[in-house]
Amino acid sequence: MKRVLGCIRRADERYRMIHPGDKICVGVSGGKDSLLLLYGLKLYQRFCRTPFELCAVMLDLGISDEDFSPVSEFAGAIGVPFDLVKTDIGDVVFNIRKESHPCALCAKLRRGALNDAARSRGCNLVALGHNRDDVIETFFLSLFYESRLNTFGPVTYLGRKDVTVIRPMIFLPEKQALSIAKRLALPIRKPNCPVAGNTKREEMKQLIQHFTTIVPNPEERIMNAIADTHKYGMWDRLRLPPRDLAELGLPTVPAQEDPDDA
Repeated sequence: MKRVLGCIRRADERYRMIHPGDKICVGVSGGKDSLLLLYGLKLYQRFCRTPFELCAVMLDLGISDEDFSPVSEFAGAIGVPFDLVKTDIGDVVFNIRKESHPCALCAKLRRGALNDAARSRGCNLVALGHNRDDVIETFFLSLFYESRLNTFGPVTYLGRKDVTVIRPMIFLPEKQALSIAKRLALPIRKPNCPVAGNTKREEMKQLIQHFTTIVPNPEERIMNAIADTHKYGMWDRLRLPPRDLAELGLPTVPAQEDPDDA
């Protein structure tokens, strides 16, 4: 866990993610990344000089009957309050809308439900378990399908919800996340989505894997370029919360519509 904690601390200190008195809602899907983030933030809470509160929220998408108790029990075992929020997202996406490419709509609905759940529990931060590979895959998805040089940021303030999304594991490679999660025997849920493994994101994974046969350490090089704000500025225009803008002496901008990639 030292590597996970190191990545969390690096992201926190570099992007000013956590402030004294923050209450963080960890979005837990039951996958390796979100469980690792939950455990990592609980450990980080012990030695971090910044006091903060922690809770976990998991969405029941209503896709199938599932047993969520292993995840609930894990959260209880490490001392994190846990809530399961029932939704009809699965029914909306697959039965009502009958989306042929459901991922974008599903993600948007999940983000909205999670952010609402966080605010209703008094949380001002939502922590998501995106890792380094997710950052890179999203970059290529935006490049090839939207003609944009873009990916999600480490910190994103959502004006309409008045909540800030943070991604403390953006510097952790997926292979390391998987290895650590297995070693810790985390209660990882298998994906129950009907289109799991058959998405554009999966194609980007395969593309990046192909890069490794041609270029040494392509993931590290791409991530360095994305994070190098001095040369490329991709993360220069982070959507910071008003408190950070005030501390930095920057003007507070009017709340805008929340971006789809938040």
